[in-house]
Amino acid sequence: MTTMAGALRSFVEQATGGVTRTQIKDHIESSFPGKWTPGTLTAHLYACAVNNPKAYIHHKWADRFLYRSDDGRFYRYDPKEHGVNTWGPSLEAHAEEYAVEDDANIEELVETSITLERDVETHLVRNLDSIERGLRFIDRQVNIEVGRVDILAEDASGRRVVIELKVGQAKDSAVGQIARYLGWYARQDGKRPRGMLIASEFPEAVRYATEAIPDLMLVQYRVQFAFKSVAIDE
Repeated sequence: MTTMAGALRSFVEQATGGVTRTQIKDHIESSFPGKWTPGTLTAHLYACAVNNPKAYIHHKWADRFLYRSDDGRFYRYDPKEHGVNTWGPSLEAHAEEYAVEDDANIEELVETSITLERDVETHLVRNLDSIERGLRFIDRQVNIEVGRVDILAEDASGRRVVIELKVGQAKDSAVGQIARYLGWYARQDGKRPRGMLIASEFPEAVRYATEAIPDLMLVQYRVQFAFKSVAIDE
């Protein structure tokens, strides 16, 4: 009997150059019509990605055979190509506390995270001047050869600014990610851009790593909630 994990593994292994979420969805729906719900696919793409640190908390028993690249494409995980697994061990001590096994809960958690990141990004785009006076929006979700840049901006002096947003705590991998973008633009433009890594929290290890990268700035955000009563008869 074919499982969702087996179907995913087979499809990804046969593909060259990685596959997108849409390609996976279309394949599953055409090859196994009505067999699984969309939530089951969402849960597996979330849980089976070896480089998704949160999956080790929320779906600790999953078979992690996928690697999700910065541009959103999925590959069969290969330690030689993608590097040794450094995403999971640091979180396993807390796995029991946060373990979630229900696919619907996983889907809801994923969608909530995506929505929050989209909302924070939209707020940033509209309020870049609050981060730094004179900072001007250029573009967002820009695909380049080495990944996808969250926000491109220009400072008051006309210098390119590369902004990477992480919802929640920034990881070591985020520093390497934005460093890659900065290096790519430096080569393309012939001059070094500035970088901003934005997150709600920066561990000490991330702060040390940032010190080694010229012109990379850490920016911390806070999400605030406002409440008001609503009349029932409105």
